[in-house]
Amino acid sequence: MWTCSFFQAMKDVQVDLLKAKIQKAWGAKMEKAADAVIEAMGVQWRSMLAQADAKAQLRERLQRLWQEGQK
Repeated sequence: MWTCSFFQAMKDVQVDLLKAKIQKAWGAKMEKAADAVIEAMGVQWRSMLAQADAKAQLRERLQRLWQEGQK
């Protein structure tokens, strides 16, 4: 049990050290990459919302159409 905890703690420390070194070496590029991802995901999210809205509008129009035929 303690052995596993020791190795997990060693791994956690190594990860923290690597994070700092990666941030220092590639931080600016990673910031730009993150901005690009956020922008693209925003576009994708808005597209998904528009698609869901279009489907809902179609359902409503079809429902009204079929209800008209029953009157």
